[in-house]
Amino acid sequence: MPLLINNDEVEQILTMADTLAVLEELYRDIGSGSAVYRPRTDLHTPTTTGLGPDIPGAHYLKSMDGAWPRRQVASIRLTSDVLAYPIQNGLRRRVKIPAAPGNRWLGLVLLFSTANGELLAIMNDGVLQRFRVGATNGIGAKYLARKDARTACILGSGWQAGTQLMALCAVRPLIEDIKVYSPTPGHAEEFAQEMAATLDRPVRAVPSAEEAVEGVDIAVTATNSRQPFFPADWFKPGMHLSSMQRDEATDECFRIADVVVFHTRAKEQNYTSTDLADVERRHGFEIRDHQYPRDLDWNAYPDLGELVTGKIPGRTSDSQRTLFLNSIGVGAQFAAVGHHIYTLARERGLGRELPIDWFVESVHP
Repeated sequence: MPLLINNDEVEQILTMADTLAVLEELYRDIGSGSAVYRPRTDLHTPTTTGLGPDIPGAHYLKSMDGAWPRRQVASIRLTSDVLAYPIQNGLRRRVKIPAAPGNRWLGLVLLFSTANGELLAIMNDGVLQRFRVGATNGIGAKYLARKDARTACILGSGWQAGTQLMALCAVRPLIEDIKVYSPTPGHAEEFAQEMAATLDRPVRAVPSAEEAVEGVDIAVTATNSRQPFFPADWFKPGMHLSSMQRDEATDECFRIADVVVFHTRAKEQNYTSTDLADVERRHGFEIRDHQYPRDLDWNAYPDLGELVTGKIPGRTSDSQRTLFLNSIGVGAQFAAVGHHIYTLARERGLGRELPIDWFVESVHP
């Protein structure tokens, strides 16, 4: 019978060490062509949720899928979000509004058996999503950051930032000093205290992004910015720049980097209702996940599967600038990490069983 697994149960099960191990194994299979996924699909339509004066918004239905033959699983990840696009500190940002009942969000992972097609599990995607994003950038750092890296910074202190540092410290355990900057007053200090306790090493808040980046071996960007802000003059020789999403490092950073690796060359397929045309004209931007075009040839860069399988070299000297871009998520990640969660939930008696009769049918569609 399928298991219904919530975020609280995922938190009891999932560790960063396991997520890194599972995903690195997956990327070997992605690199060989065994594991497969389709580009993400985004649908944007109007929403009736009030977002405040002069703040554009939309409903956002997102789906991605993938399969991992090694574990005989496939998955679909679905999210139904209400988005707002405010301007904060001069930059256009994308904010997910907790508009679902109880001031919450809705995101699900459906896990299927490729042996017989059955539904194995339905799980919340929040904690899984947080760990798989952090681990993806962590794997990039494992192959691209200097092995003797001792200093790091992170720009951003939101939900995703914590697992970025957890993964980074797991693959580069010599790190002994971490600086944090957030444009939101108080966030950086609070985050620094929390992560210092979690990582058992110094983490300190600093008052500016420039001070955070100065002199570090690894810089991590973990923001919701939809306009690039990390200039090339911050990107020093020997540094590894780990970008959680593509609208953070400027185009010039890609040009001066000695090694650039994308998570994937796939790009999202976007479909926006014409009912949003007036909103787009009034605010002067296109409603989609990444509104502003980049002067980058997506197909010119290798991907993480090629890096992990050794088809391309990683860092080859301590003086190189290296850049990993978590360009977009892929559904195979949810199949891999979801299978790990499902297996441990079964072993530990977690989750709630649902009748299989709710999900199967006696006719062929």
